[in-house]
Amino acid sequence: MDEDIVKLLQERDQKSIELIAERYERLLRYIAVTILRDRQTEVEECINDVYMKVWTHGAAFDLEKASFRTWLKAITRNTALNYLRKAVRREAFEETGEEDPLGSGDMDDSGNPERRMIFQEEVQALERVLNDLKKKDRELVLRRFYYLQSTRQIAEAMGMSENAVDSKLSRLKKKLRKRYERESRRQISSAVPEDGNRR
Repeated sequence: MDEDIVKLLQERDQKSIELIAERYERLLRYIAVTILRDRQTEVEECINDVYMKVWTHGAAFDLEKASFRTWLKAITRNTALNYLRKAVRREAFEETGEEDPLGSGDMDDSGNPERRMIFQEEVQALERVLNDLKKKDRELVLRRFYYLQSTRQIAEAMGMSENAVDSKLSRLKKKLRKRYERESRRQISSAVPEDGNRR
């Protein structure tokens, strides 16, 4: 579905960003607002930052390794969490009138090629794990751990009791951790030949 966007990114055509905004801005904004809440300035900066990261690194994206939508959501979530960390630190020091000794530096390492490669492999492994889940279980996991919805929000949206949501998520979390660890090990071993040298 997103081959046209990836092709335009590879050609450094700005229409790619227009297409992303047309198809995905509501989703990107939903993720950013869910994480940043009423910090409207940070929400807008986060969305703009996501577009900049996609424009900068999108040409290297490989549709055969992960879906563009999944990659885009991961970038938005990580960017929003980074803005949230900075905002919380700033707000805490504003309350005390002290200066943040660590500053508000961006902890995002998406500019590191090796880290980007590892990140894409992690996205691919996680996507396979989630695709193995039943539809309702996958929705539960995404709502809680991806969109960071509260137990109450999930219960109301999915017609479940809060206790049932918590209980199901606890079981799913253990199951997912084991599967993801297996997937990650398999991904690493497939990239390293028997002589121990990376291909």
